Amino acid sequence: MRVLVTGASGFIGAALVEALGRRGHTVRAAYRRIPAPAPRTDFAIVGELSWAEWGGALAGVDVVVHAAGPAHGRFGEAELMRASADGAERLTRQAEIAGVKKLVLVSSIKAVCAHTLPGSPATEALEPQPSDSYGRAKLAAERAVLSATRLQTVVLRAPLVFAAHAKANFRLLLQLADTPLPLPFAGLNGHRTLLALRSLTAAVAAAIGEGPGGVFHLGDRPSLCAAEIVAALRAGLGRPPGLFAFEDAERFLPAALSQSLEVDDARFRGTYGYGDAGVGDVRAELRACAAAWRGRRRRSRQRSGRWCWRGRSPSR
Repeated sequence: MRVLVTGASGFIGAALVEALGRRGHTVRAAYRRIPAPAPRTDFAIVGELSWAEWGGALAGVDVVVHAAGPAHGRFGEAELMRASADGAERLTRQAEIAGVKKLVLVSSIKAVCAHTLPGSPATEALEPQPSDSYGRAKLAAERAVLSATRLQTVVLRAPLVFAAHAKANFRLLLQLADTPLPLPFAGLNGHRTLLALRSLTAAVAAAIGEGPGGVFHLGDRPSLCAAEIVAALRAGLGRPPGLFAFEDAERFLPAALSQSLEVDDARFRGTYGYGDAGVGDVRAELRACAAAWRGRRRRSRQRSGRWCWRGRSPSR
């Protein structure tokens, strides 16, 4: 199919352009501005999401995968709404006019909730109650695309997406796991659902094909507590778990480490599925991710000339 991927310079968008191209689709990548270096695929420059003109980018397109938008909540609510909600509505209306058949929105579980009760994963039946401006903007974007009447829309709600080149919180967690220090995570009982980047691209590849519209939750299995996540990362880094527990740890550590945020993706698996590209056990994927991250760091140090051999600079 002919697929337009928005947000093609981002962490998720760039992976989608590559993954969908490998699967034989004709991919057009949409950027806000001309990227450097120039992309190797068909591309379109559309400008800022809230006032973008999509006509040329949408010409001849069968499916739109909308992955553009702020990746976190560091922006103000008004800016998030303009980029996420207004941008999604503008794209949806112009896609309807262009005769696009299907639109797949990459959304976030934060559109529904920030945490769940232990053992009660979030399903699509849960009434959305976003807790911050990022979640509210994502929910508004979902409602904008789901209001379409002339094209089919699929909303994919993802939990934390990880890969070796991820930034923000997951990169910080990798850096923390790579220290030799013992970490006080053993007593934290909250469980979280994670999603490997390759599982997300597999889900999108499935969703652009034949199948119903609607809202679907994504997630790799099983859900893990903080200790299990860090232990898997440290195993991939060649380190022992090095975890211990101390009383009232929840009072001193970030809530994301102690609260549960579990996602039930049974509806998506039963409708579309991840196919062979999905992840079997997320612990194995975390180990592989950490090993790849360490390899990337090592190569980066070698290229920058800061690699030391037996404690000495190569220049000595």
